Amino acid sequence: MRNATARILFAVGLVIATLSAVPAKAATTWECYVYNPLTKLPSVEAVANMIEEVKEKTHGDLIINMHLGGSLPIKADGITAGVADNVIQLGDDGFATGTIPVTGVLRLPLLIQNEDEIKKGIQILRPYLDAAYAKRGIEVLGQYYYPVQVIWGRKKIESLTDIKDLKLRVTSVEQGEFIRRFGGIPLTMGSPDVAAALDRGVVDGALTASSGGGIVWHDLLKYRYAFPVSWVTSTYIVNKSAMDALSPATQAILRQSAEKWTAWASQEMARQENELTAKFGKEGMVLTDAKPAEIKEATDKLRPYWDEWAKNHAADAKEALAKLRAAVGR
Repeated sequence: MRNATARILFAVGLVIATLSAVPAKAATTWECYVYNPLTKLPSVEAVANMIEEVKEKTHGDLIINMHLGGSLPIKADGITAGVADNVIQLGDDGFATGTIPVTGVLRLPLLIQNEDEIKKGIQILRPYLDAAYAKRGIEVLGQYYYPVQVIWGRKKIESLTDIKDLKLRVTSVEQGEFIRRFGGIPLTMGSPDVAAALDRGVVDGALTASSGGGIVWHDLLKYRYAFPVSWVTSTYIVNKSAMDALSPATQAILRQSAEKWTAWASQEMARQENELTAKFGKEGMVLTDAKPAEIKEATDKLRPYWDEWAKNHAADAKEALAKLRAAVGR
């Protein structure tokens, strides 16, 4: 009996030794890039929260390192390519109208005029977005939207006529067309470059929301003209090959977390918008609301541009735009 027990213990010892010699499965590590430069922005907080949640729910099997805008040699409009090339595996892609033209549908000035309409637009656009990114080997994880983009200035800007001759930072060609049609000079610029441009007078102002760029740049601006120019959305994207290499369970966790935190980003920015605007006013910023007659004038002026835009874009963009116009009645 004693010899049998000894043999069993010896065998167990061999198994334990063998298992100990097998290295533990290494965690998968990804790199993530966001175009905004500060962690205190809700859009960046959302990504950070998603990353932490994924790490916790996968028990550390997927580690994602987040890099702020300007910390990598990737321009804001280069995030699509960075993810497609697997230089970064995950990106918050807010400047994709050049690489994924169908995203410009939601940025057409004055086409979408309230929050219900931007929600409808996002739903309409999603299958077109999925298809366009898929052609580049990218999967869409989720999309969020900023509050409506309004006009901010270092110089006086309290009406549409004040736009004339001002150099204003925009996020897309579509926003830029609005500025051009009222005599201004649009300059497309990624978020990390705006503060220096305002400080040096390269631009006279910017289009943004209080809970977006307003948090970062309000000290450099004196006027906020609440003219609802357009909406801006941003998309969480992931390299498809990198995604496919994950276990099905980890993929599901990442998709669920992305949907959760993109929705949170939209809701949190909407919650903060009026509160921050009031705060900026108390600090001395001149706040001006747009008049209904001005909004109507601008809508009538920009309506022909929607048709021009459609003629210059591919069939998917034309189709998505037609569905959106039908949904919002414009």
